[in-house]
Amino acid sequence: MRSTVLVVTAVVALLLAGCGGDEPSGTQPAHRSDSGHSHQHSPEDDPNLAPAGDSGTPALGQPVETMAELSTWVREVTGECHPVNAASRAELVEYLGPVRGEWYAPFVAQWATCGIEPFDELGLVLFEPGQQRALQEFWRRGLAEGRIADNPDWAFGNGFAITAGTLGTERLGLRYLWCEPVAATKARTVPADVEGCVYATAG
Repeated sequence: MRSTVLVVTAVVALLLAGCGGDEPSGTQPAHRSDSGHSHQHSPEDDPNLAPAGDSGTPALGQPVETMAELSTWVREVTGECHPVNAASRAELVEYLGPVRGEWYAPFVAQWATCGIEPFDELGLVLFEPGQQRALQEFWRRGLAEGRIADNPDWAFGNGFAITAGTLGTERLGLRYLWCEPVAATKARTVPADVEGCVYATAG
C-alpha cells in the first residue's frame, strides 16, 4: 500500500511540473518598434507586417496610418529623408503640376516632402480612407476614356505612396499600380482592388 502511494505521489509531482513554468521562448511575441512596426526594406516582406490579404491593397502589408509612421519607416530604410516638411493640398498641386495634380490630389489625405538622393524633394503621401481604391477606379476609367495614357508613376503601399515610383519600388520594396497591361516584364503582380488593375513589383 505504501509503495502505491509513493508511485501516485511521484506521478502527480511530474504532472504539476509539466504544467508550471515560464512560456517557452518560441512563443514570445516578435519585437516591434515603438511605432508598432518592425521596419525593414519592404512593408510586405516584414514578418511583423504580414499582408492582411491575398489581393488588393491589403496584400501590400498592414496599413500605414500616420505621416510620422511613414516618414520614420522611410528614414530607417534609406538613412535619409531629413527633414520631413508637411505641405498643403495647394502645395501638392504645385509640386505635381496642374495635370497630375488633378489626377492625384483629390484622393490624398496628407502629404509631406523630404530629400532622398537623387531627389531634393520627394513626396510622401497618405490616402483618405477608401481613396486608394477610388484612385484605381478613377485611373481605370481615365484610361478607358482616353483622358489618361499611362499607369500611375507613384509607388504604393497599404494606405500610402511615394511620388518617385522607381525609388519606391527599388529601394523601399513598394509596388506600381498598373491598370494598363505592361508587356515583356518579369514583375510579380497581385490583383489590385479594381478589376483590371494590379499591383506590380519593379520587374
